[in-house]
Order: sequence, then C-alpha cells, then structure tokens
Amino acid sequence: MEKNSKKCKIKTNMENLVSLYEKICEIKNTVKFEEGEFEITYLFNIKRKIAEILSKPSCSSFLIILPGAGFNEKTKNYLFKKMKFFLKNNIGLCIFLLDGNPLFKNDNEFFYFIREKIAEIRGIINYIDKTLKVKNISILGISFGGILGFIISAIEKKINKCIFLTTGANLEFLTWRSLLRFYIKKDCKRKVCRKMHKIYKKFLSNNLYNEIKNLPRKCFLYDPLTYLERLKNKKILMINGLFDLIVPFYCALEVKKRLKNIKIIWYPGTHFTLRFFLPFMKKRILKFLKNESEIRN
Repeated sequence: MEKNSKKCKIKTNMENLVSLYEKICEIKNTVKFEEGEFEITYLFNIKRKIAEILSKPSCSSFLIILPGAGFNEKTKNYLFKKMKFFLKNNIGLCIFLLDGNPLFKNDNEFFYFIREKIAEIRGIINYIDKTLKVKNISILGISFGGILGFIISAIEKKINKCIFLTTGANLEFLTWRSLLRFYIKKDCKRKVCRKMHKIYKKFLSNNLYNEIKNLPRKCFLYDPLTYLERLKNKKILMINGLFDLIVPFYCALEVKKRLKNIKIIWYPGTHFTLRFFLPFMKKRILKFLKNESEIRN
C-alpha cells in the first residue's frame, strides 16, 4: 500500500513538471502533391511551415525525424535521401523543420525556444494520429533534436519507440566539458553551476520534481535527465560515437545507467562521422522499428 502511494506521489510530481509542455500547436494548413510513387505533404502552423512528410499509401507507421542545430534545406534533402530505405518498409517519414540556432540563446530564451518546438512537434504527432489515422509513431532525434526527442517521448503516450543519434543527457557536462563549451551561452559561473547541479541530482534521486521546477535556472527543465523516469516503459535505441567530443559517450552512459530498456550501438567515430557508419546500421534500426520478418532490403 505504501509502495503504491509513493508511486502515485512521484507520478503527480512529474505531471506537474510535464505540464510546462502541455501546449499543442495546431496544424492550420497543409499542401499535398505527388512525386512519382510518393505523396509529399507540407504542414503549416499559424507562423510557418513546420514539417514535410514523405509517404506512400501503404505506410502503416511513421518516423518523425528531429534534426540537430544548424538545420537547413541542404540537411533536409540529405536526410530524405538517406532515410528513404524506411519507405521500402512502409514507414512514412516526417522531417521537423527546425528553425533558428538554439546554441546562442541564454538559459531563459533556450527554455522558451524548446517549449515552442515541443508544442510544434506535438501538433505534428496529432496530425499523423488523427488526420492520417496512423497510430504507430516513432521518434528519431539527432544531436539537439535528441534533447527534444527525450522530452517529447516522455510527454506523448502516442510515442512507443525512440531512436537517438549522437545525443545524450546531463547538460552540465555538455556545457562545460564538451566542445560545445566554446559555443553555448553561459548565464552562471562554473562553481555556481556545479553547486546547483549537485542539488538538482539530489532532487532527482529523491523524486522531488516539484523542487526541480522551483530551482533558479531553467536548464533543469529541459535536461533529458529530468524526464527519464517517464521513459521506463518505452523502447529506446541509441547510436553514439566513441570519439564524439560534441556529445561525449559519457552523456549516453548517463541515460543507460538510469534506464534498463535501452540498447546502445557504439561506432568508432566522432559526432560528424556518423553519416559514414549509418548505412551499416540500417538493418538494426529497421529490426528495432519492425518485426525482422517484415524487413525488405
């Protein structure tokens, strides 16, 4: 009885934290056209085009790709080209069009930027679920897109499987001990940051999520570590580079030691050499998303 009461309390505390991301950005307009055997759909909200969908009538599931910082038209075309093998296996593709570079924002701006992007992604998930009537939806987050992916997967019950490429958790480590330290805007001194993160980790280990919400910095509200408790029932695949200095392997291990339901594939490369190793991982990714008997070469 006492154990159930404790679980209920943790759930309530976490719900209060997750409510920060409750907003869903509605899809206001769509543009559809055909290109060969594929149907392409553009999704717009009130402000901008937020996603492009590439699918076939036979698609029974969807993979939403969340790209990293520095996303542009060239990146989008590259992702569609390299990810087309999913379509052969009846998995539709949706690329979230990330706008703006979050790396140069201060803590407060970064939080509100992430909250806006989460709302847009939730709108895309709703569209696929309710308009396209596809219930099997997975997330693939790359680098910064992985941070968005961790949060969205923790919030959305419609997401069952998550793939994270070259990403991880523990923003303190990323900010001060990875190569990102030369780019990320810092709002506090190293000593202050270390002390606050010690308190934050004590709150995490004691499931004091309401207290995390009251900490003086917003970074704790978008660190994937905060939301891992809600990912225990999800299926997760991570692919990380052993020599990645942008998101070091330690950040992937931080996730692994907290969740047992994770498979990690390590490749002997850096953050930017993933593209050379990814073709050799196609079958393993497909096996993760589908039953092995359904995979087509």
